[in-house]
Amino acid sequence: MGLTISYDFDLGSNSIELAREKIHALHQAAINLPFEKVSEVVELVVEPCRDPQNKMDELHRFLQLEAARGIEYENSYFFVDPVQLIAFTVLPGKGCESANFGLALFPQTTEIKLRKPEPGADPNQIKPWGWEDFKIKLEEKRTGKIDETKVEIRTIPTNLTHWSWSNFCKTQYASNPEYGGMKNFLKCHGLVIQMLDIAQDMGILESVHDEGGYWDSRNTQNLSQSVGNYNALVAGVVGGLKSLLTQEGIEAKTQAPITDYPNYEYLEAEGEQQIKREKERE
Repeated sequence: MGLTISYDFDLGSNSIELAREKIHALHQAAINLPFEKVSEVVELVVEPCRDPQNKMDELHRFLQLEAARGIEYENSYFFVDPVQLIAFTVLPGKGCESANFGLALFPQTTEIKLRKPEPGADPNQIKPWGWEDFKIKLEEKRTGKIDETKVEIRTIPTNLTHWSWSNFCKTQYASNPEYGGMKNFLKCHGLVIQMLDIAQDMGILESVHDEGGYWDSRNTQNLSQSVGNYNALVAGVVGGLKSLLTQEGIEAKTQAPITDYPNYEYLEAEGEQQIKREKERE
């Protein structure tokens, strides 16, 4: 939860050489900008890049996880890992999430696990193979008694565009006064937008959703107001949740970044008023 910039890249069905050229050019642009940190460019063919101990470099694993794309099937959601990617990560500044930029190649089909319906149930109501099934599977492996009759493995099309990328960067918590407040936030948010401008000039940017509205408006005053509203709203929600849990006799232990703000109590009060006004409008 927090003010975020989401973005999608699409190079289409072009060659790996062009994908490599685009990402290396974008990487050079990142080096020339005042990011706090810019990683190396990672070029990864997923399985062969694992070492003999079946481990993977930390940055490689992180980018592989970040590159995974979600697809819908039978009213369920599944993630598809890339078979190849070229990407890098940047850290805009303190308090900000890292932003990842790249292009990934996805398989045309993928295998998914589905849970077969119980006897007598509608055979069309096959559900995703979920957490409960995973725990059962662990127990089966522990005991050596494996029952595959309840699991169906199905191959489905991914319908994912060749050489694409979908990611997001939460910039909100760069506004923590201890990290430089609004000045730091505007710098971090602006750096991500600059990278997306460059990607657009390169012809690989497909879409952007900026919850701060800056991508469309380029108005820093409106962006400052947006993050202020987000900070108050998040603080109000966190405070309300803590109060609710306390009323139920549950010890509330929150790890929300907003509680680290030195002015958290003020933001919480502002957020509570925001929430109250919204309820009155309903």
